[in-house]
Amino acid sequence: MHRLVETYYLISHGHLRRAANEKPDTNESSCEYCDAHVDARYFGQHTEQCALRYKQERDEARKYESQESIIIPCEYCEAPVKAENWEWHVEKCAEAEKKRLEKMSEEVSLKVSNERIPCKYCGHHYRAQVFEEHQKKCRREKLEAAILKRRAEVQIMENLVTIPEHWDQSSTQNLARYVLDPVSDEYQAIATNFHKTLPTSKINQIERIQNRRWFRQYEAHKDHFIERYSKSTEQWLFHGCRRSEAADAIIKDCFNRSHAVNCAAGQGIYFAVQSYTSHRYTSPDANGLRYMFMARVLVGKTTAGNPSTRVCPPGFDTTGARGVYVTYHDAQAYGQYLITYT
Repeated sequence: MHRLVETYYLISHGHLRRAANEKPDTNESSCEYCDAHVDARYFGQHTEQCALRYKQERDEARKYESQESIIIPCEYCEAPVKAENWEWHVEKCAEAEKKRLEKMSEEVSLKVSNERIPCKYCGHHYRAQVFEEHQKKCRREKLEAAILKRRAEVQIMENLVTIPEHWDQSSTQNLARYVLDPVSDEYQAIATNFHKTLPTSKINQIERIQNRRWFRQYEAHKDHFIERYSKSTEQWLFHGCRRSEAADAIIKDCFNRSHAVNCAAGQGIYFAVQSYTSHRYTSPDANGLRYMFMARVLVGKTTAGNPSTRVCPPGFDTTGARGVYVTYHDAQAYGQYLITYT
């Protein structure tokens, strides 16, 4: 009777295992879920109940774990969001942020469109939509006005410089070449200076170069030198040409430093006190003719130069030595006479 009561107690509590104070029965087996020793007669029923309870406990554990999900902050609003909801939440936040930025951009554009920006040229204020176009137009008009003003100033300065009275006034052109009469005093003075160091050379003709624009530029430069030194530093010097084309180019556009060669004393235009020195830089053409200018040159203050000298050193106007001068300003010399000789 006692045995039956104990068995009933075990079955009613779902254990189906023997009491702890009883010795193991050889017909008992160990439950894989609770490790209890169960009589073989009740083993199947016991394990079935244990398996059911194990499943229930496992489901409860998983339910609890789901309640403790991983929390990730939103990258837009920084709110804590469960991992399983994070992607959806962030997508919504991104959409809201996009709308916020678009609205802000519209507000800024509206504000800018209503603002007026001052033009740096005329000082008037214009809306942003028309400001750039106006300022371009205003800049062009100011530039054109400045050019016209500068031209007027140059014209006034040119009118202040008087053309020499002995020039041939019959030509209305800017440039004229006047062949001197061999018996005139003007011709004889130039020939005498030329023959000092080239006594055997024969002069074919001497032309007076009447380039009004070049002459006015030279005279203005000369006035500046007189202001600086309180005296004239002008000298009559010679300049030889290798070809007649070079002489024609100088007559048209004055001395050009870009054509300078053999720059021993500086990269400028070379002039010499003696005609013989300049003669060495001439070459006869097909008819055996050579060309040499006798020019008016503003010497100013002179210092030594070298092949790398591209501009005159500060405080000086020319470089050179031993009767040779190098100028670095196109208006610093005026080729007044062109001597053609053999």
